[in-house]
This record gives sequence, structure tokens and C-alpha cells, in this order.
Amino acid sequence: MPSTSGIQSVKFEILARKILSKHFGTPLTKGKVPKVEKEFDMVSLDRNIVGDAKYLTMVKGERLPPAKFSIIAEHVWLLEKISATYKFLVFGNDRRVPQEWLEKYGNLVQNVVFFFLDERTCRLERLN
Repeated sequence: MPSTSGIQSVKFEILARKILSKHFGTPLTKGKVPKVEKEFDMVSLDRNIVGDAKYLTMVKGERLPPAKFSIIAEHVWLLEKISATYKFLVFGNDRRVPQEWLEKYGNLVQNVVFFFLDERTCRLERLN
């Protein structure tokens, strides 16, 4: 049986796909892109838009999450290796996680956009 956080993560991914599809004006579905053995959460039919959803929180609600920071770095690296025109990560749950990551490592990001999606209001905010 999936954990509560796992269920929330899946619900967030579905909401993010709906909101980002509207944002980009094209349907986004799970999919793969050439030369990368990973299924991304959101891919346009022409593969020019590729992104992933991350539903993360601080450790015990207050400490920086080093393991989660590594996951973000991994996804940024993978996205920067693909030839899509628009690459992004959309975060939910705790805005502090992507904000802290960007504060620490944002200067290393070349062409991946970070968004935060507020689940209550469905408001999408660009973070970088």
C-alpha cells in the first residue's frame, strides 16, 4: 500500500501535468526522450517541452534535505542533457526546498526552469 506522502506525490503530479499543459498550451504526458533512459513526468508530443514534478519537504519540516538536493541536481543534469526547447522542474508541498537549492546551486543551472505550484490555489510561480 502506498504511503500518504506517495499518494500526495501522485496527486501532485497529476495536478501539475494539468496546470503545465494549460500553461504551455499543449498536452503533456509521461514519456521518454531520445538518448535518456528515464520516463519524464511531462513531455509534449513533439518532445520540445520536458519536465518533472517533485513533491518535497524539508527534513522534519525545518532542516535542509541533502538527499533531496541530490535528487534535484540529478534531474537538472538529466534535463540539461536533452535537446528539448523548454525544460523544467515543478515543485509542490514546500517552497523552501527549491528556493534553498536555487540559493545554493542556482548559479550552476543553465537552462532548466524551476516552478512552484501551490496546490490549494493552483497558482504556478516561476522561481528562477
